[in-house]
Amino acid sequence: MPQALLKRKLTRPRMLQLMAAGVMAGPALQISSTAAHDATPVSATPMASPVTGPPVVRRNASSLSSEEKKAFTDAILYLKATPSPWTPGLNTYDQFVVWHRDAFECDNMAAHMGPAFFPWHRMFVRLFELKLQEFNPNVTVPYWDWTVDYEEDSFLFQDDFMSGDGDPDDDYAVKTGPFRRDNWKITVFDEFDDLKHDFLIRNIGIGELAPDLPTAADVERGLALSTYDTAPWTEVSDPAVSFRSYMEGWRDCEGDTCSLDPEDHPKCHGSHDMHNRVHLWVSGEMEFASEGGYEKVGPFGTMAMNSSPNDPVFFLHHANIDRLWTEWMKRHGQVYEPESGAMHGHNLNDAMWPFHDIGITATPAMMLDSRNIGYVYDTD
Repeated sequence: MPQALLKRKLTRPRMLQLMAAGVMAGPALQISSTAAHDATPVSATPMASPVTGPPVVRRNASSLSSEEKKAFTDAILYLKATPSPWTPGLNTYDQFVVWHRDAFECDNMAAHMGPAFFPWHRMFVRLFELKLQEFNPNVTVPYWDWTVDYEEDSFLFQDDFMSGDGDPDDDYAVKTGPFRRDNWKITVFDEFDDLKHDFLIRNIGIGELAPDLPTAADVERGLALSTYDTAPWTEVSDPAVSFRSYMEGWRDCEGDTCSLDPEDHPKCHGSHDMHNRVHLWVSGEMEFASEGGYEKVGPFGTMAMNSSPNDPVFFLHHANIDRLWTEWMKRHGQVYEPESGAMHGHNLNDAMWPFHDIGITATPAMMLDSRNIGYVYDTD
């Protein structure tokens, strides 16, 4: 197979560009149970050492003091100015952007559209947190409870924290706060992104795709589902049965192939919900696919990209998604499926990329208890 086919990225915007009518869902399987294991490095790495002390506590971002907000954003800016210990030529922050972007490749769908969505992001955010703590040991990744703080002018999007909305008269560039245009330079881009704006883009809550955020009732519907995931263990798994599929947010999908052919991608025809909806709400809709074809697409907001960690709000959003996974396990047990039969990296005991490549043993089974990798939530 040509290398170009293998390296084609399945992008979140590309999925949106392929919307059409239709529904497909997968059958449910009996859930399997497993005990959680420790996740520790298998060889020396600049990242971390095994957990030796009590777990740190991740708090609701709304509870942070002014000093704690600044400590968090200062630590992020530090990573942006610090060389990656893993890849020459990258800074540490952008290393995480590259990993997340490349986890959407057709031959490396490591983090999305499958059962490892939760465990992969759990390890990803924890590794990021450990790097922040090298600058300030008191910093943890706070979570953004978007069922409560759902306004575009909430505490989150203020100049003393995660910066504000974009300027519609200047390509929707964010121009205030610590991640303003003259202080936060984007250097990692999606493959399809011809514009390659080097600044953070937001158009919060604008457009038809995600005009609002998930509600507490939406979350409760997900938490009530008793099955972690269902065959075929992809984006077409039934969200009425699968907690993972419901929370990830792809709806009414069909097709499991991925290549350069624009017709050879999964197509999701329904709404964009839960995790996906939050990405799109922060991003906003400019000249979007719902108003025209692929060629009509204008600038995408940063959070709509595969390189969405370029927007630091990504980590607060995913801390909340991770917290909700913990809440689900409180009700239904530390269970995960499948043991086999999913894409590589998504089965119970598969080593997850890229962690294995940098000397960290991390499997879905190892991620079922956050205490084993050193943290809890203030809701635990």
